[in-house]
Amino acid sequence: MTAFGFVLAGVCVLMACIKADRVRTWRSNLNPSAPDIPDSAFVVARITLLVMAGLVVYANVQVMALSD
Repeated sequence: MTAFGFVLAGVCVLMACIKADRVRTWRSNLNPSAPDIPDSAFVVARITLLVMAGLVVYANVQVMALSD
């Protein structure tokens, strides 16, 4: 279970590292008529993903300490 948590945290960090231009390109390819996403939305998403990754790592360390 803890391995899954660390993998999930890694995926969150990788998602936070994706550049906004790449996401905009994917989005325009899937739905050309979609409105453009502001840069502030990407900043909020990155902060949220990194906080979630940190919380998952913290919870996993606590679970590992309890299991010892």
